[in-house]
Order: sequence, then structure tokens, then C-alpha cells
Amino acid sequence: MKNLIRKIFLFSIFTFSAHYMRASDTAVDGIYYNFNQANLTAKVTYKGAEDDWMSDYTGEEQYVGILYVPETVTYEGDTYTVIGFDDNALIGSKLLDMLVIPATVTEFGTGVFTACNSLQAIYIADDNPVFFMYDGVMYRRDPLELFFVPRAVSGSIELYNGIITIPSSAFQYRNITEIIIPESVKTIKDGAFNNCQYLRNLTIGENVTTIERDAFSQCFYLQSVEIPASVESIGPSAFSGCESISSLTLNNALKTISSYAFSYCYSLSEITLPKTLLSIEEKAFYYCYSLGTVINGSSLDVQAGATTHGYVAYYATNIIDKTLNLEQVKEKKVIDAFGSNGRIVVLNAEMQKIEIYNILGECIYSEVGSSSRIEIPLARKGIYVLKIGSFSKKLLF
Repeated sequence: MKNLIRKIFLFSIFTFSAHYMRASDTAVDGIYYNFNQANLTAKVTYKGAEDDWMSDYTGEEQYVGILYVPETVTYEGDTYTVIGFDDNALIGSKLLDMLVIPATVTEFGTGVFTACNSLQAIYIADDNPVFFMYDGVMYRRDPLELFFVPRAVSGSIELYNGIITIPSSAFQYRNITEIIIPESVKTIKDGAFNNCQYLRNLTIGENVTTIERDAFSQCFYLQSVEIPASVESIGPSAFSGCESISSLTLNNALKTISSYAFSYCYSLSEITLPKTLLSIEEKAFYYCYSLGTVINGSSLDVQAGATTHGYVAYYATNIIDKTLNLEQVKEKKVIDAFGSNGRIVVLNAEMQKIEIYNILGECIYSEVGSSSRIEIPLARKGIYVLKIGSFSKKLLF
């Protein structure tokens, strides 16, 4: 029995020593490694003992400035090939600015770049068989995919044409000002560009079919968006909180605008709903209080002041129905109003938002018209201004 226990113990030690630990106190030229004597390979890791990477060391004690990773490293007389990074290898290196990676590094564990908030650039040897850089972004070769975006990357970015998906949270909180999404991309995953607060210009490739939840939410300076004709669905809160968007183009093919998709887009003033649109979900345009004109080319029954269809026309003062032909437009009655015996009489403003202002500019009446003739009593005589969409009239009585 004792011999069996001894054999198990020796086997465990051999197995443990032949694999990589997640941390090390062994440093060569300022880089901490875990060495595998069995095949003479090494991986970059973080300083210290197991699981003490965040609690015991400050950013000044982790990797700082520029980190050049060599192809080989010599330790205690043996030469090891550096093949990768352990899990959390650079974690907490908040003062790391640049990383230079040789062709031999082909493996990355999980969480390698966690909290590397100052990392601006990664340079990878051209002959690296697994990874490459393009316009400041790190990609994997096979399968071709976006792998990592340095945390402090900034300015204009053009993505590599050939990738199919932009991963979840890939650019989250990055300081980019412009992004060009190539035609190879089909899906923009959830939170891909969430909180890119300085993003101003956006070009979406013409083969994107899905924009998922929070994809561009909280991009405060984004001013205009054109959704290409390939997009069939816009996910929940996809552009929520994009306060500066004033121009929005929704092209044919779009079927669904999900809940809160464009909520809190305070500057959005006009929108055209395409004929393919089948549904606008709950509060999709909630708090878009500048959205005065809705050009409706869909089959949806869009009415000014209504909370239906995602509040798209709740703040609207001008509804243009593109489904009407010329003869139908001619038959529509003209809005009018006049004062009579202490009342304002409004004609032909069914389902239109009616507002009345006093001489001080205070809104004293705001309702949606319920019939072709509405009589609104007033408490006193004076000068009033009536507004119904683009129609306005001063009334004195």
C-alpha cells in the first residue's frame, strides 16, 4: 500500500511539473515565465504565486511601458522557445503601452489582457502563423476572425475584409472616432461598440444582416447612421443613448426594430419607415422627443401622439404616409381652426397632436385629436397660438 501511494505521489509531481503554472517568480530580463522542461517551451505569465495577481501587486509592479517578448529565453543553461501567454498573463498591467510578439507565440490563455487599460498597440511578426495585425486590431488567421482590440486604441479603424462577425464587446469603451465595417461582415454581436463615446463616423458594410443588443449603445457623438438594405433586424437597445444622431436611414429588408433600439436618441428629428418593416417593439423610440417627422412607407398604422409601434410617432407633429397615392392625398382634408365664443374650434386634425400656447409661451393644452371637429374651451380671452404639426395659427378673441 505504501509503495502504491509513493508511486501515485511521484506520478503527480512529474505530471504537475510537466505542465504550466498560472504564475511565477521566475523572471528573465524582466519577463516572468513558466518553463516546460519536457519540451523546452515557455509561456509568459504574471508575477508572483498562484492567484495573487490582483491583490498583491500594483500596476507599477506588473509589466510597464514596452514589452518585447523574445523567440527564445535561456534559463539555468537550457534554451526555451517562447510559445504563448498563460491565463491572465498580463492582467493588471495598467501601465503597459506596447506589446511586441514574435512568430513563435501562437497561444493565448484567457484574460491575458484584463485591465491593460493603457495598451495602445500590439506588433506581431509578419511570419507568425496564427496571428496578425491590421490597422491596429489583432486577428486570428484560421479561422479568420477578430481576436483582440487594444484597450487604448484610438482614431479611425478599418476592419479587415474577410471577417464574418464582430465579436461581443470587441470595441467596448475604446476611444475610436471612426469605424469602417467591411462587406464581409454579416453579424455585429451584442455590445460590440458599446460606449465608444467618441465614435462620430460609422460605415456599415452592405452584407450585415443582424445588429444585436447594445451593439452601438451609448455612442454619444455618433451623428448619422445608414442601415444597409441587407439588415433584417435591429436588436434591443442597439443604438440607445446615441444622443447626437440626427439622421437615420432605414433601408428595405428591415423587418424588426426591437425594444429600446433607438431610445434616448434626443437629436433624431426625422425617420422613414421602409415598406418591409413588420414590427416596432416596445419603446423602440422612447424619449426621442425631437422626432417630429415620420415618413411611413410600411403597413403599420402610425398615428401621431400614439405610444403604439414603439413610440415612433409619440412626439411627431408631421406624419407622411407614403402608401397613399396622389388622388388619396388630394382627398385629405385641410387642417383649420378659429375662435368662437370662448372656444377654439379645430377642424380635420384627427389623430394629430394639438398644442395651444398662451402669450407667455406656456403650453396650456396638449392632446391628440379624436374627431374631425374639436371644441376646446378657454378660461379667458386673449392671444393664443395653435400648433398641429407644421400647421400653426395665431388666434385672438
